[in-house]
Amino acid sequence: MKRFNNIAIIATACATFFVLGLAVLISAFAQTAPSLGMAATYGVLANTYTDISAGTTINGDVGFTTAPATAPAGVHTHYGSGAPYSQAGTDQGAALPALAAEPCTFTFAGGAVDLSTDTTHGAIGVYAPGVYCSSGAMNIGGPITLSGSGTYIFRPVGALTSAAGSVVTLSGGASACNVFWTPSAATTLAANTTFVGIDIDDSGITVGSTVIWTGNALAYNGTVTTAADNITVPTCSVPPPTPATLHVVKIVVNANGSTAVPSDFTLHVEASSTDVAGSPAPGVAASGTAYTLAAGTYTVSENVSSSYTESITGDCAANGTIALVAGQNATCTITNTNNTIAVASSTPVSTSTPTSTTPTSTFTPAPTSTSYVSAVGTGGGRIMPVIGILKVPTPLALPAGSGSVTYNYTVWNVGGQQSLDDVSVADNACSPVVYVSGDLNNNSKLDPGEYWKYSCTMKLTTTTTNTAVATGYSDDTYHQAALATAIATVVVGESVTPPIINIIKVPSRLTPFPYGGGAVAYTYTVTNPGVVPIHNVVVTDDKCSPVSYVSGDVNGNDLLDPGEIWIYTCKTNISASTSNTATVEGTANGLTAVDYAFATVLVSAPGLPNTGFPPERDSTPWEVVAVVGLCVLGFASFIVALRKRGI
Repeated sequence: MKRFNNIAIIATACATFFVLGLAVLISAFAQTAPSLGMAATYGVLANTYTDISAGTTINGDVGFTTAPATAPAGVHTHYGSGAPYSQAGTDQGAALPALAAEPCTFTFAGGAVDLSTDTTHGAIGVYAPGVYCSSGAMNIGGPITLSGSGTYIFRPVGALTSAAGSVVTLSGGASACNVFWTPSAATTLAANTTFVGIDIDDSGITVGSTVIWTGNALAYNGTVTTAADNITVPTCSVPPPTPATLHVVKIVVNANGSTAVPSDFTLHVEASSTDVAGSPAPGVAASGTAYTLAAGTYTVSENVSSSYTESITGDCAANGTIALVAGQNATCTITNTNNTIAVASSTPVSTSTPTSTTPTSTFTPAPTSTSYVSAVGTGGGRIMPVIGILKVPTPLALPAGSGSVTYNYTVWNVGGQQSLDDVSVADNACSPVVYVSGDLNNNSKLDPGEYWKYSCTMKLTTTTTNTAVATGYSDDTYHQAALATAIATVVVGESVTPPIINIIKVPSRLTPFPYGGGAVAYTYTVTNPGVVPIHNVVVTDDKCSPVSYVSGDVNGNDLLDPGEIWIYTCKTNISASTSNTATVEGTANGLTAVDYAFATVLVSAPGLPNTGFPPERDSTPWEVVAVVGLCVLGFASFIVALRKRGI
């Protein structure tokens, strides 16, 4: 449906937003319990390991920097501080915050709790998979049973203790590999305890005499003490390494009559100078060509064309190399810009006296010069949508005074991975904004490749800067919003033509990262839909720096000329879902043009397999986010007006 927002409704929503605050909540995706990595093979992992009496048997690796006086019996592939001891400590450190991030599924009443006698959680002494939290210590005062296949996490804010002779039993498919104990104070297991699971406790772990433990005592930064005990590391299934996926995207920027398309270029992905399966291949725009690869180092390249200048952005280095890790979903973009354009005179181009206040032709939005991720990886195929909007007033100036101005808007599907539904356009100074054309198949959805035209006409009596906002929603079960803005100034009563600038930003990752996040590259496309060249163009991003210029100034005059497409990029690492804003500014005729671009990259939160708790549906208030963008940019428009010299 093509919707046209009522500005009064937006104003009311703005006020509501400022009451609610600026937070945008990103819902989590259920995943597996965190891997212990190299720590998984250690029966004891400690800084100091003390064995106070003979007779201890540990079937599993034993790691320490300070050794026990009496070495334990048993089978140890690794013993002491040699590799992989340090890596195991790092992996233990990574597992703990992942476990801590899991939401509690049951919280005991305040204070210490005896797990063997509590009835508030369910049947006495019986626990189903879940996350059990207490504000005090946890004690195993007698027998308890962990029943059912799934993950168990016991999280006391305090110590973990057991009574002599207490027993932890597994039933119904429960596995010691999926039982985690994460106390905030020391662990003490009394004599003759039968214990199960992975205890991660840098506060120290003391194991009383003749304890039988199936699991892992992990205190890499602390002390583990044993006394004639038996510790056996369970055999846990290890999934095969997850292959990596590399998307190679081809972008061609033509000028001066050149007509090359992505498929005219031959692209390579090589390992040790040898093409991988499926390479070489013709270039593909949008989602690119996907390669499924083992972890390792690869080089992305293309057959050289003397007519085009090449630049490589995204997850690849500038020379095309990339080191893939298992499970990574990476994108590299090769952009070719035609270099056969006649070089302009070295005389600077004057911007003080424009020849026209009306664009000479309909401006075509820039091609999507960014990288994409197909619907693979986590999030069940969830793809963040991206929308673009361009606004051009006609005329740009009314030197004789008040008069009529028509705003022409172009809205397109930048993401190109799915259709957008419920597309709407609102302008904070002009209404109604009327749909004109562009829905080629009349399905009321903004499909990839479509350019929807809108129009609004109003009378201006004073110089006016206004903001248009386009909003669309992904045509899937998540119904996620995409937001884009366009800002324009019309000068009234003076012979000055204002500049217009436009920016699009797309992250290299449109599907959610797995838990822990990863590297993301933002690609920014900056264009000049006006009639005057723009100088002092600056692109910044509030969550990524530095933003680096890549290409686009085809005549090398340091001016963003009408019709030019300037490409920028920025790389950063994110560990949590991140929403950020890019800003572009440029000046001409003493006026400053500004525009904004928004993007969100999702990072999956850790979850619990087979606990009976389904993944949450998206609860992000995207409608509020869209309104927020209009509110914030309304203030930005005011600031732009203040910057105008002599207006």
